[in-house]
Amino acid sequence: MGKTKVSIDFSTHNYSDKELAVQGQTVSENLTDNLNFPTLKDAATAIKAASDILYGYLANMATGNKQLTAEKNVARTNLENLLSTTALKVQDISGGDEVKILSSGFEINRKPGPVGILDQVMNVQVKLGKTAGSLDVTWDVVNHAYSYEVRFTKNPKTDASVYISITSTKRKVTIENLTPGQTYIVQVAGIGSDPKRVWSVEVITCYVS
Repeated sequence: MGKTKVSIDFSTHNYSDKELAVQGQTVSENLTDNLNFPTLKDAATAIKAASDILYGYLANMATGNKQLTAEKNVARTNLENLLSTTALKVQDISGGDEVKILSSGFEINRKPGPVGILDQVMNVQVKLGKTAGSLDVTWDVVNHAYSYEVRFTKNPKTDASVYISITSTKRKVTIENLTPGQTYIVQVAGIGSDPKRVWSVEVITCYVS
């Protein structure tokens, strides 16, 4: 069996500015005091600092100018480089162990899986997002899933309820533009070669802020 490979592509093709900042925070949190990677504590601190800087620029982009955009792009490049360098260290230290790699907060490169119905998505967690009217959704990896579908509707459901769906190639997504003071029902399903969806258990969210 081949070794699992850490994803080292943090370009705009895979991550928007906001997604990259979130990924930086995720990696930093997961690497801090991680017994699998005790030598990467300083890297975790550096990644958090770079992510915080990028967040700062993003918060001011609405009133920004060309200079601010250029500075933001430099901050993004710095975070990309830190993540890529640290990902390679995680790959080396982990020896290709998938469980250890995922404990670091990094994503992995997945090969196409065999035809068949995927397993049910487990451990769906929903928390208030960093911005008003948003929810952050995370879940466990499903083997052979090449992406995930997240669907949500207002709670409680009625005969007139309509689900809204979004897709993600990662194990997390941020749902935005939600109604403050409203709770939602959220489910996640893996997407593979078989068109059938096996939905997770319904999660009723806290009130959106």
